[in-house]
Amino acid sequence: MCDLARADRSFMLQPLVRSASTEYTLVTSSELDREKRDEYQLTIVCHDSGVPALSQSRDLVVRVADTNDHAPQFERRSQKSLLVSLVQIKQYKQ
Repeated sequence: MCDLARADRSFMLQPLVRSASTEYTLVTSSELDREKRDEYQLTIVCHDSGVPALSQSRDLVVRVADTNDHAPQFERRSQKSLLVSLVQIKQYKQ
């Protein structure tokens, strides 16, 4: 059986097959927002049913990628700029 030791409510472990809990999937239980938090440090602990029980743990870092959830906003509807070249047309040769 495996559990998340650092109980972060943003994630949970789900067994792949309900009758045999030897393989799990880490799933999100809420939306992740990189602007609020960009990294989660989780610890997964698995143990057997022996006496005494043996256990193993692994640390896992989940980094959240950013998506463009805010459209760019500009001060003006159209933008104008001026590009000045230092090379005169007559001087340019290939």
